[in-house]
Amino acid sequence: MNFDELMISRIIHKAAETKHDLSIALRKARYDSKVFCIGYNKTGTTSLGKSLEILGYRNSSFNKKVWRKYYKEGHLDKVLAYTAKFDSVDDLPWLLEDMIPLLDETFPQSKFIYLERDEESWKKSYYNWHHKLTDQYPDIDKALQKFQAHKDFVFEYFKDRPSQDFIVLNIREKGGFKKLADFLGKPTDQLDFPHYNKT
Repeated sequence: MNFDELMISRIIHKAAETKHDLSIALRKARYDSKVFCIGYNKTGTTSLGKSLEILGYRNSSFNKKVWRKYYKEGHLDKVLAYTAKFDSVDDLPWLLEDMIPLLDETFPQSKFIYLERDEESWKKSYYNWHHKLTDQYPDIDKALQKFQAHKDFVFEYFKDRPSQDFIVLNIREKGGFKKLADFLGKPTDQLDFPHYNKT
């Protein structure tokens, strides 16, 4: 790709980003019930997000602006305002322990989906993903501690919640997509989850 082609490509990409941001800005914010995927990184959040779209939800996954400019800089009101423009969300920052109670309070009668994955499979996926992303090898034991702490928090927080509000799913489980659809009250003939974002 020569310089001119590169510049044209960047302009097109920037224009698409601007159009997308504008369409979100023009949406009406609704502080009603949402669907939150609160599975930890590398448990199938992308596949869950795509599944919610298949079921008709307007979904948002990881967004750099929301993560870096809103959440990381402590503007949680902006995270919530962005969230209010969607029917469902997955990934960071929504899965974090400080966000879950805030989402629960701000968007009453929402549904929460925790994604489980066996630890050995998760460690391998996280290790490969982190290395690919940063070109560095992670401290996998420290990462696993965070994974376990997140799981402990979620199960403690939702321990008394009725089954119509909180569900535990496994992306690899046969019939998992149907289980998701039933939880959300959506009709479907599809049984299994699609698989996206393979490391």
